[in-house]
Amino acid sequence: MDSPTPLEPPTNYSELIKTLLSKIEVLVNDNNADEAQPLLNTLNINIKQWCENSEGPSAEQLELIQLRINTILVKANSAKNESSKAIIKHKKSGKAIKAYKASRYNLLK
Repeated sequence: MDSPTPLEPPTNYSELIKTLLSKIEVLVNDNNADEAQPLLNTLNINIKQWCENSEGPSAEQLELIQLRINTILVKANSAKNESSKAIIKHKKSGKAIKAYKASRYNLLK
């Protein structure tokens, strides 16, 4: 399902927002959160439009959307932290290997 542009109001904001959140969640779960920015922009525009619409969301609907967004953010931050740890570990490992090779080289002199 292609997401509508802000100029093409959807017939059902609730379903569109659920779809966008699902797509964002898939990207986060696949470690592609960086690719989610266009979907986040579309999500933001559509939530604003829905709130400004005469048939806007209920407080409960907004709370559920916020809960889902928070859950996705927790997953994204967790993945980011794990990625950072892996990068640091890799750098430390590389430095240790270089130090070992250097010390071994010095012993052979």
